[in-house]
Amino acid sequence: MSPNADGPGLIDALGKFERTTAQGLGSLWGMMLEHLSEKHAKAAAAWMENQEGGAGRTPDGVLVTSKELVMKVLLNADGNYTIEGYQARMNQSIGLIYLGMDWGPDYVKQSTKSNEAIGRVTRKEAFDFALKETRAALAALPDPGAFDIVKVSDTVFAAICHHWFDIPDGEFVQAGGFRLSNLVGPARCPGDYTPPSGYIVHPDPDVLLTQIGQRTGQILREAVGKFVASRRDPKNPPVGAITRALFEEFPNPEDNDLLARTIVGVMMGALPTINGNLITIVKTWQKTATLLVLQARLKKTSLADEFARAHEVIEQPMQETMQMTPTPDALWRMAVKDHTLGTTQVRAGDKIYLSVVRATQEDLGNGITDVCPLFGGDRSKQPHPTHACPGFEMGFGILLGIVYGCVERQPKTGGH
Repeated sequence: MSPNADGPGLIDALGKFERTTAQGLGSLWGMMLEHLSEKHAKAAAAWMENQEGGAGRTPDGVLVTSKELVMKVLLNADGNYTIEGYQARMNQSIGLIYLGMDWGPDYVKQSTKSNEAIGRVTRKEAFDFALKETRAALAALPDPGAFDIVKVSDTVFAAICHHWFDIPDGEFVQAGGFRLSNLVGPARCPGDYTPPSGYIVHPDPDVLLTQIGQRTGQILREAVGKFVASRRDPKNPPVGAITRALFEEFPNPEDNDLLARTIVGVMMGALPTINGNLITIVKTWQKTATLLVLQARLKKTSLADEFARAHEVIEQPMQETMQMTPTPDALWRMAVKDHTLGTTQVRAGDKIYLSVVRATQEDLGNGITDVCPLFGGDRSKQPHPTHACPGFEMGFGILLGIVYGCVERQPKTGGH
């Protein structure tokens, strides 16, 4: 793959931006995602004013804003919708895996072992490991009390991914966040996983997100493919619990590319949601008195067990912040049948915009705590959406552990 495979002049343009701004590409990436979120928030707000029934037609499709209808589309009990619109984008990036398939034999064959392995990681286990790594990352800083959550998260998520996935392995995939150099390799973890996710999952990725999401996805597929081939050697087997389960699911070398795509996709399905919400939570709390208030509450609690302390002090405000500013803020599906959603007539072929932010803010305004819409639904319920995250307990435990570790620390000047 050539450096400019995703569009002539892309790297030159990004390089110019990086050289002429203080924060470089990280700033550009943040602005791009904020722009997409603001665009959909404004669209949802405009339709909320005149919308009856929680859904309304727009020039681009059907926008769904009520919690009830968002969850109805995700559950898809009547088979009115498909997720397979994701496949065209996947094929330009990480490659096709079950995350872009509706329920069926191929979905079941490819997802069962993966979902079982992810679901075995408990919230407590994930919390304990994430807290340990967060403390280590903060302790390594010159001033552990004044930290940049993006840099801390890059370090912690690299350790978390290595523990459960063997990636980054230091050979084919390096540890690191998102930088300009990621567009030419080597592959980086966790940095390379957010752009493909944004490109595939966001309803309307712009040109820049499309190019970056395609390019980093291709780099990951190639690098993890080499990792997979190396771990077929009996002398060098995978040890991470989730990667090991996936190798068992695809034991034949002829499946190496599918296995590599699946490993990339599973990690891509988890990392951006957890990491995006983490950064929003900590940065929001650093800008307000929340971080200090919660730190004071931690000091006052009589509970000795840290997991119990986190549940008592951190969990509720953490979820409320997630509901106010969720990652992802929007999802999408395609309609496959003519039907009525709320009071809106939907036609086969319509694009369905799911406003996660409106659904979670609706709950927040009604005093309901529920972050499951961010994870595609609640997999513990029967029935549940096909693509409800099987790793909700794991992901929530990781998030709680890192946030708890950050609240323990007191920034000197309200953060960065």
